[in-house]
Formats: sequence, structure tokens, C-alpha cells
Amino acid sequence: MNSTENRTEYLPLGSVVRLKGGVKKLMIIARGLAVKLDGEEKFFDYGGVQYPEGLSGDEIAYFNHDGILKTVFEGYSDEDDKIMVEAINEFRDKRGLEKGDPYQMNKEKGRV
Repeated sequence: MNSTENRTEYLPLGSVVRLKGGVKKLMIIARGLAVKLDGEEKFFDYGGVQYPEGLSGDEIAYFNHDGILKTVFEGYSDEDDKIMVEAINEFRDKRGLEKGDPYQMNKEKGRV
């Protein structure tokens, strides 16, 4: 993998987004997630919860940066956040993980 080609400028935690084809807003609560999908480890850029409802049980929506249609609100970011974004990108580069398919993940969890 070319490390500069795969860099993602992650939105900060607390950001609220609308996804392509989505109805509800999601608030980002996690970034850089390695998740088992069909027995393989896949990488998702974000984990989010419905806004304004918040976390309900274990209903976290997994999605990738390219699935975001619009950023409704951008969360707080400082130098620590920039360091974390760099660490997430390095983690993905080192592990060589493929991005997961959010539709497939939701299907496996019985949400589609």
C-alpha cells in the first residue's frame, strides 16, 4: 500500500454526518475500527450512533469516509486529535486491512 495514497483526514469524534442514501444523522463515536466480517478482519473508518438518539444497545453503524454525503457538524479537534488521526492511518498501513462494506456489515447484523 502506498501510505500517502491511503491517508484519510478523519472527522473528529462528535461530528454529525449524513450518509449517502441515509435518512438519519449519525454522530461519530469511534474511528479506525478493525472488525470481523464473514470471518475476515475488515477496516471501517467510523463507528456512529443515530443523532439525536445516541447509543441504543449495541447498534453502532459502521461506515467509511467516502460514504459521507454531508458533514452537519464538525466535532472538536486539537493537536491530540491530529496525532490520533496519524496513528489510525499508520495502523491501517501496517495491518494492510481492506475496507469493509457497510452494507454487508449491516446485513450480517440483521439491520437490512
